Amino acid sequence: MIKIFRNKLFSLSIYCRRDFVVLLLISLLAACSSAPDNIKDETKVVTQQQQTDLGPYQQNTHAPSVVTYQVIDDPLRFINEPIFSFNDVFYEYLLTPFSKGYQAVMPEPIDQGIRNFFNNLSEPVSAINHLFQGEFKRSANNLSRLLINSTIGLFGMFDPASHWFEINADTTGFAKTIEIYGVGRGAYLVLPFIGPSNVRGLVAMPFDQYAHPLNHINDDEAATQLLIINGVHRQIPVLAKYPQMLEGVDNRYEFIRNLYIQGSKRDQEFGEKPLIIKDKNNQMDKH
Repeated sequence: MIKIFRNKLFSLSIYCRRDFVVLLLISLLAACSSAPDNIKDETKVVTQQQQTDLGPYQQNTHAPSVVTYQVIDDPLRFINEPIFSFNDVFYEYLLTPFSKGYQAVMPEPIDQGIRNFFNNLSEPVSAINHLFQGEFKRSANNLSRLLINSTIGLFGMFDPASHWFEINADTTGFAKTIEIYGVGRGAYLVLPFIGPSNVRGLVAMPFDQYAHPLNHINDDEAATQLLIINGVHRQIPVLAKYPQMLEGVDNRYEFIRNLYIQGSKRDQEFGEKPLIIKDKNNQMDKH
């Protein structure tokens, strides 16, 4: 059964790649004909019955149970909302139970080792983008982390670069690179399986994927499967809490959209922050 599921995921990834260009063209055309960063003066309030855990786009640990936001121009809503509805069901009824089960049975040291392994594989992507951004020292730090963690850290399973040499993780991507050169966010987008993004993120995605080492191994099927595992594993802490985050929300689409846009603007003004989620013991985990 595992082999059948694996083959299904591989077939799905091929299908998504085929439709990627179509979605890109639609998004770019819509972005060119609108001003997605314009925000109207009207203000709305969405309340939650309970919001004790951080969701994927919440902005601080002690946020109140009321999220206030201005009405945002959303020219691609007619495309985004059906995709969001599909993702919402897919997350809540498939990935959330999987994520909870994974957390229940997977020992933390092994889970951390898997996370370290995939983070180490993404160091070349950050190194290349930091180079394009003119951040030569930060690019050198990425390469140093790759070298140290791939050798002393046993192929990236451990992170001696952080713990022994105090060279901390510093990730970036092509979306940040083209932002530095003046490319705006563009229209808000919801991507199948992936979730909230924007035109700039969609344009940047092929470059980051091409720069990833897994796309340069001889076995295409294995590379695709590892990339899918990486994508799901990275979101497990969020997916496990997905229903809790949306408990009591009347309009899930607008709530997630505005949290994402607020987070994007915060990151642009103050720098990107790691995702912090409280566990059952009220301890803080960074992802």
